[in-house]
Amino acid sequence: MSEAVLSVKNLSKTFYKDGVKTEAVKNVSFELLSGEVLGIAGESGSGKSTLSRLCMGLLRPDTGEIDICGERLGKKSIKELRPKIQMVFQNPADTFNPSYSVGAGLSEAGRCLGLEKSACKEKISSLLGLTGLSESVLLRRPKELSGGQLQRLAIVRALLCEPRVLIADEAVSSLDVSVSANIINLLKDLRESLGIAILFISHDLAVIGNISDRAGVMYKGELIELGKTEEVLSSPKTEYTRRLLSARL
Repeated sequence: MSEAVLSVKNLSKTFYKDGVKTEAVKNVSFELLSGEVLGIAGESGSGKSTLSRLCMGLLRPDTGEIDICGERLGKKSIKELRPKIQMVFQNPADTFNPSYSVGAGLSEAGRCLGLEKSACKEKISSLLGLTGLSESVLLRRPKELSGGQLQRLAIVRALLCEPRVLIADEAVSSLDVSVSANIINLLKDLRESLGIAILFISHDLAVIGNISDRAGVMYKGELIELGKTEEVLSSPKTEYTRRLLSARL
């Protein structure tokens, strides 16, 4: 049986703004297994992005536990656990410094992760090959590259430290259909070649169905459905999941 590389137990997060209480994540529990792709679907405001940020240590939960590769977040700092878990965000252009070449940005990311300069350069070259990019892109600035190229570079950056877990939070939603399909296929290939586990967040169940081994559905902060992807898509247990499926037809 595969080990759990990400374990979430009874996780909750509430926000307060102008006296209004929003329970963004409510008592969510799940495990992501080694080498698995787990898709989490839900409409905007369902809590899925808050969940991803909690798992990355970008937000602190009110209650609950997060274990990353068997180590408790909180007992270990996110800085200590960062090499084991990385994230790819929705809009790649927002994650690169426009003042520097993407090569300089990747090198700086490697330095922050504790990689020696020569090892980082070698790793970047290897990952560019895996993601289908030439080394010429390293000399260019973010504004000179397409969204698809930037998202591939964001994936390169996330994989520099050889993490066990990759969180992809709406990583294809800002891309056009053909580019989105290419990124999905790239993530599939990387799962096969590197054995990395992926928590894939999307509002689109069709995309979830194309990449995930298991699928979960969030609604108003709760994980209301979780199971094998084909079962969730073919025999949904909740009315909300049925509505999501109808919306994509």
